[in-house]
Amino acid sequence: MNTPLFRRPVFWQVLSIALLIPALFSYLGYLPLDTGSDEPRRALVALEMILSGDYLTPTLNGELYFNKPPLYNWLIAVSFHLFGNYSSFALRFPMAVSLLLYGLTIYVLVKPYLGPRIAFASALMLVTNTRILLYDSMLGLIDTTFSWLTYAAFILVYRFDQKRNYWALFLSTYLLTALGFLMKGLPSLVFQSLTLLAYFLYTKQFRRLFSPAHFAGIGLFLLIIGSYYVAYFNRNAIPPEKIMSVLFDESAKRTVVQFGIWETLLHLLTFPFEMLYHYAPWMLMVVLLFRNGVFRWKKTASETEKPLIAGQPFVLFNAVVFAVNFVIYWSSPQVYARYLLMLLPLLFTVFAYVYYERTSPTDWRRRGWETLLGVVLVVVTLGAWVPLFYPDTQSIPGLWWKCGLMFVGLSFISYHYIRQPEHRLIILIAFLTMFRNGFNWLVVPPRLAHRQEYKDSSERIARQSLGKPLYGYKQTIGSDGQTDVNSFHIEVVRNEILRKTDRKLPNALYIGDSATLAGERYQTLSDFNLFDRHPAKLVRFEAVPTAK
Repeated sequence: MNTPLFRRPVFWQVLSIALLIPALFSYLGYLPLDTGSDEPRRALVALEMILSGDYLTPTLNGELYFNKPPLYNWLIAVSFHLFGNYSSFALRFPMAVSLLLYGLTIYVLVKPYLGPRIAFASALMLVTNTRILLYDSMLGLIDTTFSWLTYAAFILVYRFDQKRNYWALFLSTYLLTALGFLMKGLPSLVFQSLTLLAYFLYTKQFRRLFSPAHFAGIGLFLLIIGSYYVAYFNRNAIPPEKIMSVLFDESAKRTVVQFGIWETLLHLLTFPFEMLYHYAPWMLMVVLLFRNGVFRWKKTASETEKPLIAGQPFVLFNAVVFAVNFVIYWSSPQVYARYLLMLLPLLFTVFAYVYYERTSPTDWRRRGWETLLGVVLVVVTLGAWVPLFYPDTQSIPGLWWKCGLMFVGLSFISYHYIRQPEHRLIILIAFLTMFRNGFNWLVVPPRLAHRQEYKDSSERIARQSLGKPLYGYKQTIGSDGQTDVNSFHIEVVRNEILRKTDRKLPNALYIGDSATLAGERYQTLSDFNLFDRHPAKLVRFEAVPTAK
């Protein structure tokens, strides 16, 4: 008797992928630049590279920018050129492609050790955790691409060690570390160092760190990084220690060095609980580890089963690498959830393995997690009709059919979640991808007005100033990063960098605010808001009368 299509895991896998692609790309460029993240800064740096023709020297409003090396900005610039515009879609395209490649990399690297079922689950758990699915997959930030490279470097350590190919191990991982450094600076080097040290210690191969292959890997890293900075310093006459100081400060400013012991202790207590909602629903699978002997390394004489984690070498590797690198963020009080994206697949691989291989369907931990999620699925499915009664969504075109389609799709998936306990994890993934499509239709549109306000007002000022030099006066723009969104939209329209100055130049126009314009004689040409609703003016300074 043939198994019905809906009861085959491959059906839910194909459905998940089929729903995921439109979920990630259909609304990717719908919203203008995000005003609550670093997205405008990434866009502005890439734009100024194109406008200046200098791809070696990152700048903000024409001033040198040291906080991040240039690699991700190059990717954004390539995307701008590829699409022939500076749209939000072009800005976010490298992130979306990186996310798909990240998931594919997880599948390819996990499959040889744990099989296709766990590999697919691990990959899609990364893509569908709430932090990525409802936030990071909608923004053109560095972290997804950086995390992809970093995770690949983690797993290649294990892969090439198993093959006893240490030249490939060190050369490939240091190549990825160098690319990561050129994206985000010192963190990539910290990840590489901790991972190699931990792995070769617990496998009792510490001497590998002193092998010619390791020194060759370090040499490759220095060659790549050194080549960029030699070219950079040849073009820019600044002391190297200035850049190194900024890169170190970028890495250290969120740690105990900056915040002190008490805030660090509070963070140590609260951060594990914050992870539960940042990376839901998959982080809730930690309940599967609530059992005796979870950290046992060897089987005792009285035990019939191998240790839960240490009994599978690849799972143990994932757990160890997660633990040693997680300590960095656990001990750093100011941590954003996106900083841990390279560590999530390590933990999700452990969870998927324990779920499928070491936990029976009747186990109270598994049943408890599945029951809780089943209740959530039913509530969310019924909630598909809420936008009909919510004022901010009632003006969405096609609201009835969108709510109806969401309800039917989620109902279908929820029904099979309840009816097929053996496939609940993969069915939950399909539910999440369907939910993200509904999120695009019903939650994203009401967010447009707030972001569109800054885009429209900035473009209005840019058009009004065409034909004349335009500057930000003193510290009105660029002083704290909040005005990057305004600068980007102005520079796109004017096709030139919006620079800052405290000089009054003939025939020039200026953007100023109440603080920078105090005591000045000027003519107001237009009023508008900088982010965040900060009143500013487009002005022309009046000539100072000369004494006769």
